[in-house]
Formats: sequence, structure tokens, C-alpha cells
Amino acid sequence: MRKFSIFLKSLFVLASLGTFVFMFSCTSDTDNKKVSATDTLTQEKKPKQEIYKIPSPIELYQFMKDENVRFNNNLLSNADNASKYVTVRARSLNFGIFASDLAYCTVFNRSQETFLYFKASKTLADGMGLAEGFDDIVSKRLNNNMNNTDSLFQISNDAYDDACNFLENDDKTDILAYILIGSWIESMHLVMNSVTKFNAEDPVVTRIAEQQLILENLNSSLEAIEKKDADFTDTKKKMKEVQDLFDKLYENTDVLITKKQYDDIKKIISDLRKEIIG
Repeated sequence: MRKFSIFLKSLFVLASLGTFVFMFSCTSDTDNKKVSATDTLTQEKKPKQEIYKIPSPIELYQFMKDENVRFNNNLLSNADNASKYVTVRARSLNFGIFASDLAYCTVFNRSQETFLYFKASKTLADGMGLAEGFDDIVSKRLNNNMNNTDSLFQISNDAYDDACNFLENDDKTDILAYILIGSWIESMHLVMNSVTKFNAEDPVVTRIAEQQLILENLNSSLEAIEKKDADFTDTKKKMKEVQDLFDKLYENTDVLITKKQYDDIKKIISDLRKEIIG
């Protein structure tokens, strides 16, 4: 059993390369010390938390497309609901969900839906004061390239990266964390509901099981954020509950994931997503 567990962990590491990587650290900079010219007192700036790699569900969606998984418009969150999210938490989580839907539509070459979810993301970005990625200039670029799927892909991907980088540089790691959670939850919702019949050897099911390490890294990142409000604490607790279900995969000796484990994970993802989208 222990041998299989070690193999499983190694498989997760290899399979996760190039997908989501979540890492928090503190910067150390000699310039953080400033000596006054008059009293020679040294003042140290508070180290800034940074996320070194921003996750994107694009590779997962590309994998789904390569495995001939059909695009399902009915699985997407309702873009018309963008204006109803008014709190920072709701806007951030649903921005992550809409950005994930945007990536899904882009990968599957759905130009009309791509523009629709870009606008929904922009509505939330405006509400959060995001000055990068989802401004009017990018919106016009997207509109002018509706018939060019390659350009739509690049523009929407760059927009998401720019928005996340803006939050990181502005030291708004709590907002960025909510976005990452929403994006991950939506990617899991889309991929799990695209599986029509469970088969432990199905490559798509295998890819779902491989999210265990990704989630573990995400939850480690959440713990590193110095945010004590009730909403953030509750969100971390719920994400830990999801991880507890994934951790049961380590107990398997002959399969990567069982039908019951798959169904349990699918249900908790569905329940959490319903709570987020309202």
C-alpha cells in the first residue's frame, strides 16, 4: 500500500506540470531597509506576499477537447447574473468562475460565448476596481477579432493574466485567492459534468483525480494569507473539506479513484459552486 501511495504521489507531480501551480512566499529585498538621514533609524517594510504562478484552466480544457469531450453550453454559469454580485467575496469568486467559462468557450472556439463571458468578467472586474486586463481597449480588441479564434484565445488569456498580475502587484492576495478558488471550482464542475459514464481508466477521470496535488497546493497557499475575516476563514474551511475527500485517494491500492470517491467529490464541488453562484 505504501509503495502504491508513493507511486501515486509521484504520478500527481508529473501530471500536474504545466497545469495549476500555487505558491506563496515572502520577498526579501535589501532595499526594504531605509536609513533616515537624520536619526539613522532603520525602518523595515512588511514583506509582500506574492503568487509566483497564476493558474489557468486552459490546459485542462484543451485536454478535454483533445479527448473529444463535447462542449456543453448548459454547464456554464449564467452570465446575466454578473451585476447581482456586490460583495468583494462574491465578485471575486464569480470573476474566477466567469474567467474559467471564458477559457472554456475560447478553447472550444465559441466566439459568441467568448465575448459574452468576457463582458460578464468585465462587469465584475469594474466592480472590483481592476484596472488591467478587462478595460474598454481590450473589449474593443475582442470585438474586432470575433472571427479569429486564435486571437480570441490570446486576448482572453492575456486579459486574465493581466488582471491577476495587477492584483498580485497591488498586494491583494485575498482577492486573488478567491479568484483562483472560483476558477478551480468551475473547471472541476465543467470537467466532472462532462463525464457521461464513470470509468476509472478513462483519461478524463484520471485527470480529475490528478487535481489532488493541485488542490493541496492551493490550500497551502490559502493558509499563508494573513486574512482573518469570517468569510475568508469559512472559504478556507470549505476548501479543506474538498481536499479531505481528495486525500482519500491515497488510500487506494488498485485504482486511482473509485466510483464512490468520484461521486463524493462531484457532489461537494456542485454544492460549493451552487453556494458561490447563488
